[in-house]
Amino acid sequence: MQSKTKRLKYNNYYSPVMDVIKVAPDHNNIALEIRLDLEDETENQEPVDDNLAAYGINGNPPSYLTPLLAIQNVVTTLSCLIFLYNILAPKLCILPEDPARANLLATAVMMAGISTLMQTFLGVRLPIVQSSGFVYLFCTLPILELPEWKCSSNIDLFSMGPEARTLEWNLRVQNIQGAMIIIGVIQMFLGYSGFIGKSLKYITPLTVVPTMCLIGLSVIEKGVFLMSGNWTTAIITLCLLTLFSQYLRKVAISLPVYSSRGGLFRVRLKIFALFSILFSVSIVWIVCAYLTSRNSLLPTDPTNTESKTGVLRNAPVFRIPYPFQWGRPTFSLTSVLTMLPALFVNVVESVANYYTCARYSNLTKPPKNAVNRGIGVQGISTIFASLLGTGSGISSSSENVGNIGITRVCSRNVIALAACIMIFVSTFTKLIALLITMPDPVLGAMTSVLLVLIGTVDWVKSRYQQFKAAYFPTG
Repeated sequence: MQSKTKRLKYNNYYSPVMDVIKVAPDHNNIALEIRLDLEDETENQEPVDDNLAAYGINGNPPSYLTPLLAIQNVVTTLSCLIFLYNILAPKLCILPEDPARANLLATAVMMAGISTLMQTFLGVRLPIVQSSGFVYLFCTLPILELPEWKCSSNIDLFSMGPEARTLEWNLRVQNIQGAMIIIGVIQMFLGYSGFIGKSLKYITPLTVVPTMCLIGLSVIEKGVFLMSGNWTTAIITLCLLTLFSQYLRKVAISLPVYSSRGGLFRVRLKIFALFSILFSVSIVWIVCAYLTSRNSLLPTDPTNTESKTGVLRNAPVFRIPYPFQWGRPTFSLTSVLTMLPALFVNVVESVANYYTCARYSNLTKPPKNAVNRGIGVQGISTIFASLLGTGSGISSSSENVGNIGITRVCSRNVIALAACIMIFVSTFTKLIALLITMPDPVLGAMTSVLLVLIGTVDWVKSRYQQFKAAYFPTG
């Protein structure tokens, strides 16, 4: 059935009076039309590609697809968090086999789920995942390189004993917590005061594109370093991602599905387009585990899945993160001033992600009040994350926006389910520790691809004038 789509007015999603009409409720595409008694502000705007969204912002994928789509977003978020904490943990003086790695990551996963729900329903109301941001990581590392926070060698740390080591990294996290609380309060003020909305005319493509490219290139450098541990595994992961997301995305496979209403029936699904990331990561990870079980990989090989089993053995099975679990935050003017650049870069990155996600969702540009709420909610989330002790601030996930660009699934329901799964999974620390065993080359390859996508695709495929007119206010 040929679906009728129209460009949806973004402001309509913020009105209390809304009439949602399903135009084409088939299994492969759901188009939504919004009917409101509001004047149309999009008459002079150029249309967006109708094929951008397989499932729109209010779309409801079939029940047999929704959990899998949500799990793919969870895998993307967890992979990026593992990547981030692989960089951060050594600077916090946490040894590779210390269960603190799993505890810290579980706290970040729980906060990612909570902040995503807040952003999706109380903030900008776009299907954007929130998680610990790489932007804050780049300002955290210089703080931890200061003489008073620099770590001893791993041998010295090991000789300290568990209690002394715990005190070492707790003091560092407490310092970061204090700085992030101040940053969160400032960000909340910038959002809810309306300052960000008034400043949108200065956040132009000339500001956004270099910022996003610099962020992407900075993180990709770390990703390439992880890939260099085993180029064969990394290249296979990249090839599978490219094959599934680009060359097989239009291939539909007939699958049997059971429904309580219709019984057993068959549907044709473009599974490679929908689950390209999940398939690629799972296939390579399973192959690495098989080769490890056959002793075909050296113990020092990063693709050896047993090289990180120490944290899996030492991590508790069940643990619920709670406020001030690492101690009370400490406040340092030096740390706060060092974090300020990350705050402003984070605002620019988040606004860019809002516009990109709106385009993928076939929506017009986000209104100023929505952007203000989004930035304000991020500030509140950063405060909550600091109280829990994630060791980082909260930002919109560029990697998950890149995931939307690959799958074209823009449903808020999928993101909300993914957030609930993250909150649930975060309490099972042993499972989080298992995810830490993901091979580094796979992790680096996946993160690099998603960052390249978010940094280039949306701007390269759009003409500059169309992008400027459709997504950036002219003041």
